[in-house]
Amino acid sequence: MLVIISAAVITLVAILAARYLLAKTRLTEKSIDAAIARRLHTSPVLSEMRELRELNGVMRNILADLVENEELAVRRPDDHRSPATRTRLVAMREARRREIYGEAILLLRQTARTRTAESPVRAAD
Repeated sequence: MLVIISAAVITLVAILAARYLLAKTRLTEKSIDAAIARRLHTSPVLSEMRELRELNGVMRNILADLVENEELAVRRPDDHRSPATRTRLVAMREARRREIYGEAILLLRQTARTRTAESPVRAAD
């Protein structure tokens, strides 16, 4: 009887010790993951990746605007607009095209300006 009780106590202590060590290991892993995430969050590579993703989204929107603008120009066989209306629509399409190209050029100039401004800093690192 004494052997059974002592075996049960030893088993219970072993289980509690294993659970304690497991919980301590999990907390340590979480703190290590949090430290890595903090370091990566401040990493210049990741900040540049975020900027590139944002620029990619902006350029994608500009391209979508360009495609939508050109889709409006496709003439359908059942299109019975007056010549004045067609002329007005063509003028509007051309104005929108110039606006979209202007946005793209502005964005490209801004990114080129920021990259040239950042290049000496990267060379020093």
